[in-house]
Amino acid sequence: MTLPNGTLSVILRFLAALAVGACGGVVFWAICAPLPWVLGAMTACAAGSIARLPIAASSATRRPMAAVLGVVLGSSFHPGLAAQAAPWIVPIALLPLFLASAALACVVYFRKVAKFDPPTAYFAGMPGGIAEMVVLGAERGADERTIGLIHGARIFLVVFILPFLIRLFETRTGHAPLPPQVAGMADWTLLLWALGCMIVGAGLGRALNLPAWHLMGPLFVSAAVHLTGLSDFHIPAWAIAAAQVGLGATIGCRFVGLDLPTLLRTLALAAGSTMILLAVTFGWAFGIGWATGLDPALVTLAYSPGGVAEMSMVALSLALEASFVIVHHLVRVVLVIIGAPFAFQFMRSHDA
Repeated sequence: MTLPNGTLSVILRFLAALAVGACGGVVFWAICAPLPWVLGAMTACAAGSIARLPIAASSATRRPMAAVLGVVLGSSFHPGLAAQAAPWIVPIALLPLFLASAALACVVYFRKVAKFDPPTAYFAGMPGGIAEMVVLGAERGADERTIGLIHGARIFLVVFILPFLIRLFETRTGHAPLPPQVAGMADWTLLLWALGCMIVGAGLGRALNLPAWHLMGPLFVSAAVHLTGLSDFHIPAWAIAAAQVGLGATIGCRFVGLDLPTLLRTLALAAGSTMILLAVTFGWAFGIGWATGLDPALVTLAYSPGGVAEMSMVALSLALEASFVIVHHLVRVVLVIIGAPFAFQFMRSHDA
């Protein structure tokens, strides 16, 4: 059986992106950068995209990487987690107020500074996922390409900047130790559990039409397996590094096909909104940390305007409680998907 030329081209371009990303990961690992395999791959592929290298990433090629990351993130849950989760109530309860303040600041920025039309400014400023905001915005007359580019650039900047900022507040030097579930070599018999979580989780995620089903489905199934104590399997570190390279390459390849002026303008506008979001995030994180005793770095990752997988992998790389970050980001996604359309309708009726 032969593959269609288009499919073969997509696969070859993604393999080229992985090769470029792996080289970037090696460089970032050598200089002891935080989250080296993600940041290195992301940076190298972004540079390769600008240089017009034959690299690309599609939804089909990145799904296996996302499934591996979902299983890894799910393995950060454990049977004793419920007993430790009481302090989470305060930051979860305050999350809607944080989202409202962050969204308001960014929407005003995109209206007044970027001069976007109201629907585009609104959905570009929402701290939600790319796919969800593009779809919701397009249904309401927004420029979906602009929304996608702004959110893609925001995630790129947050993932690149935040690990370095958090390291400034950490007393540890060099590479943070990896948590037990991702370090060392796994028992290969337990990898059957991981494969099962990927297959069952992907099937359930697609059937339930979950956002980012290829990531969320395996994450939920893996979390259920670990929370119930059915298994404490872990994936070997080399496989996690490979999946991180895939994640970084996917982020970097979002800039494929952009001309330089459009790219620079997008990055400049996204940088402004990212600085606003990070300032709001750090303000809330340090306030909550002071009031509750929670680690401000952990709350920062939980509230940060990045993706679930990206921020959770940062937490894992810094040996912080990834499950805390995952739960908060899942709540954020649900709140934004449900609340953003209602708030937009209220805003339009109020303006009218």
